[in-house]
Amino acid sequence: MPTLFTVKMYKVKELQLTQDSFDNPIFSLHLRCFRWYGYVASIEQRHPWLSLIRCTIFTASIWVSCAMMLSRLFLSRGYESINEDATSWATAVQYFAVSIATLNAYVQRERVIRMLRTAHVDLQQLIVESDAEELDLLQDTQRYVRTITFLLWVPSVVAGMMAYLDCIYRIIFLPKTVFNVDAVRRGEAQPILLFKLFPFNELYDQFIVGYLGPCYALALGITTIPLWHTFIACLMKYVTLRLQVLKKRTLAMDIRHLKPNLVDHHLSPNERIYWQMQLCKYFVQEQLKIREFVRQIERLIRIPVMADFIIFSILICFLFFALNVGVPSTMDYSFMFLYLFVMAAILWIYHWHATLIVESQNELCFAFYDVDWYQFGLPVQRMLLLMMMHTQRPLKIRALLVELNLKTFLDIMRGAYSYFNLLRSTNSY
Repeated sequence: MPTLFTVKMYKVKELQLTQDSFDNPIFSLHLRCFRWYGYVASIEQRHPWLSLIRCTIFTASIWVSCAMMLSRLFLSRGYESINEDATSWATAVQYFAVSIATLNAYVQRERVIRMLRTAHVDLQQLIVESDAEELDLLQDTQRYVRTITFLLWVPSVVAGMMAYLDCIYRIIFLPKTVFNVDAVRRGEAQPILLFKLFPFNELYDQFIVGYLGPCYALALGITTIPLWHTFIACLMKYVTLRLQVLKKRTLAMDIRHLKPNLVDHHLSPNERIYWQMQLCKYFVQEQLKIREFVRQIERLIRIPVMADFIIFSILICFLFFALNVGVPSTMDYSFMFLYLFVMAAILWIYHWHATLIVESQNELCFAFYDVDWYQFGLPVQRMLLLMMMHTQRPLKIRALLVELNLKTFLDIMRGAYSYFNLLRSTNSY
């Protein structure tokens, strides 16, 4: 019993963040959502262990929903329904991808908490030490992550509201089209959109599972899918911010950043060299911290991003094929285009922000050369040369076998379109 209690308390402690972390300028929205789902907890919560239970239930419910969707499609409808049930297949496969991401987040939640603590302390220090230009960089980053979050949340919420409103309308005015599971099983009627996406009642015709279950599963999807991916975008944009701030400070080479009361013209040549070397040492330490943070991001996302790479590449190709050869309804058309946009946006988020990190690292390398290095002492020049050589090491992110950059993203899009043309030409024969 004491051992079980110790393990439980350790896990709960690893979930906890300080209350001011939830007001972080970059991660505040995502942290509040994570607290709701139980992935993180505040140290001021009276019962933080409830967060661990809530997180476990939330993760398990996504996997149960995914399993029910896939089992119904594979076991009951079969492969011959792929063209006519493209929306249902796309929803099920997307839930499989998000199930992998949520399980990965559940398993690695301690890593996530450590990264959030590191980022919060760094941002608090940045706010205290920054000048007007650095604060502008922080505010630009804050607006950027809000925009990215908004752009990915909107299509998810629109798709969810379409299904919810269709269900509410039919319950009020056409109840026979809602409670018709027997006719659907016999093939005499079509399910409404919500039950077409989540055919739980065809597996188990019980009110809570068959009718309330789809509503719950849809709510999970429209919140979880954009939440996780935009959170990773925030982490990657935070790295870009740190590189931009470091570049700005490198170009300034202002020793007063280390000690504000220093007066440059009052220092002897040796004292000036000493403080400049200390400033270079600070730059090296910051680079090492950034590089380690990037490695932590890579370890966090490599499995789910690799799964997204495989699943979304196939699914994009499949949806284009279904649009071309099938006869989907207007509602199915809308959902397919929304799915295509969301999947392309998710892939773009990872590859674009990984490219931004590489470009910011390259700009930092050039910044060491752009400073007036010829005015510094020989020891400082040597240190700057070593720092330039260090920054030339690529700061790339890999998802197992795939390197994240815009070239890979374009290759994915071209590959999906090529396979679509192959399927279309095969189907024409």
